[in-house]
Amino acid sequence: MAGINSLNLISEYYSSSSENESEENKDHKQICESLSIPESIISWKGVPYHEEVVDDPLDHKGKIRTFKHERGNWATLVYINYTASDAMLCWIKSITALLPGESNIFFEQFHISLTRTLILKFHWIDSFVESLKKLCLNINKFSLELSDLKVYCNEERTRTFLGIRCCSNSILNYLISAIDNILGEYQLPPFYEDPSLHVSILWWLGDREDCVNKVIPSIVSSFNKFLADYIEENCVCINELYCKIGNKLYTFKLQ
Repeated sequence: MAGINSLNLISEYYSSSSENESEENKDHKQICESLSIPESIISWKGVPYHEEVVDDPLDHKGKIRTFKHERGNWATLVYINYTASDAMLCWIKSITALLPGESNIFFEQFHISLTRTLILKFHWIDSFVESLKKLCLNINKFSLELSDLKVYCNEERTRTFLGIRCCSNSILNYLISAIDNILGEYQLPPFYEDPSLHVSILWWLGDREDCVNKVIPSIVSSFNKFLADYIEENCVCINELYCKIGNKLYTFKLQ
């Protein structure tokens, strides 16, 4: 009888243990289910911190970037906007037949650069924009006079431009100098020492400077006739300053 009682006790022990383990497994399963990662999160795809953006010139008419996309770096340009009249646009279209090769028109991108294309760090943006804003509070509206035409080529010799030159004046010279001082605070390069201020109206891929210069006399003659016929096109009223940082555009009204 003692042996039978012992066996019963052992049987009851294992039965109790199995029930406890079953309950523990059930509780564990419930906890795991409650803590499971939602499918919506599982489907997320991370982006590597140092992901390299490959630039494809075909995305923008063959233009080649002069610097790589880099996290935290923002391409920046300070400039004056130039809105071409219908008469000016017609004249620009008319001279394309006189120019060599296939040219591209800056239809919605006419501007007068006041800086080089700069690399601005992300954490500089707010203070840089604020400095430009304060500067423009002390600059009055002014006018620029269009003078003649000139062929330009970028420093990398990857693009050639035909530009309408602008006569500088005291306000414009002060504005460029003041912007250079702001750039110096961020150890950024100043504008060109002897800048040729201009509105680029046409551009070509590659170094086409010599080729375009060969037909410049006839283009200049056409331009002078245009200004004589449309005297109001001689001057450009400047009411605002613009700064493009990455894909953001900032506008600063002059006084």
